Amino acid sequence: LLTGSTPFARKRLNEAAFDEMLRIIREEEPPKPSTRLITTDQLPGIAANRGLEPKKLSGLVRGELDWIVMKALEKDRNRRYETANGLALDLQRYLSGEIVEACPPSAGYRLRKFVHRHPTGIASAAGIVLVLASTVAFYTARLASERDRARAAPAHLVGSLFVLNHLGARDYAF
Repeated sequence: LLTGSTPFARKRLNEAAFDEMLRIIREEEPPKPSTRLITTDQLPGIAANRGLEPKKLSGLVRGELDWIVMKALEKDRNRRYETANGLALDLQRYLSGEIVEACPPSAGYRLRKFVHRHPTGIASAAGIVLVLASTVAFYTARLASERDRARAAPAHLVGSLFVLNHLGARDYAF
């Protein structure tokens, strides 16, 4: 209703096989209505139907209306409106200038979704980080050991010279 089109391009869904169409609907995130409006060549006609300037229509849809629509289209059932009445109440709050229940997903939620969609890539990246961290720790410990040994060497030589001097071996040159 806001953009004059469905969340996914009708042509794309019509050309896709049934299984591909289901995959698109289940896995791909639809664009926000404001994004959809900006990228469509039908914006002037849609705005004229609503008696608005195209730029003003895009601005009205951006923000809270985007959030409301995206919550209604959310893939995760726990993040969607529980009922149609919940959607209606949020729209009423928007129209009344009140705070809407819908809001963009948090960074933590997006991270969990990303990890869930790409478990192999995340495991590979974690393995690489672990190997790099282990390598850095190993070489850091080795450098610290060599540094301590280098610091101890002059003291050892001074001690050896002290012993040699007291034993009467003054003719030895180092």
